[in-house]
Amino acid sequence: MFADIHSIAAFCGNLISAEMYIGDVPEEKTIPALAFPPPRIVDGPGNLASFRKTYTLIVKVFEDTDSKAFMAAERIADAIRYPRYRIPCLTEDGTATGEFIRIDKLDLQMGGTGEAQLTLEWSRQIGFERESYEKVNTLTVMERVKSDA
Repeated sequence: MFADIHSIAAFCGNLISAEMYIGDVPEEKTIPALAFPPPRIVDGPGNLASFRKTYTLIVKVFEDTDSKAFMAAERIADAIRYPRYRIPCLTEDGTATGEFIRIDKLDLQMGGTGEAQLTLEWSRQIGFERESYEKVNTLTVMERVKSDA
């Protein structure tokens, strides 16, 4: 999950030149800024082998004016829309993995003065932990089986 947020933050940071805050957003922040607070997580059953976690992340865009904040957030939204709502996944060192985060829902609205909020929703299917058993390698029968013949 944190890799997802870092991937989204890197994607947005490549589009907008701004201070980035991941996690807690300080009261005194540099303008322009992008903030990535912890997401909302809802889980549910997926199938017999896995469960589904749905993440909702509110990306906050801070600018001097409402119109600048809206334009910056719309630039990010369009950059997500055009490549079919896909954001490249990155490793911890920032290299692309070849996988993507598929955004299921994207919503843009104004927050406070000079603040736009971009809401991103995506899901992950995660496999259950499986119990492991030691396999039988050899079976030795010590007694004869009675036959009718």
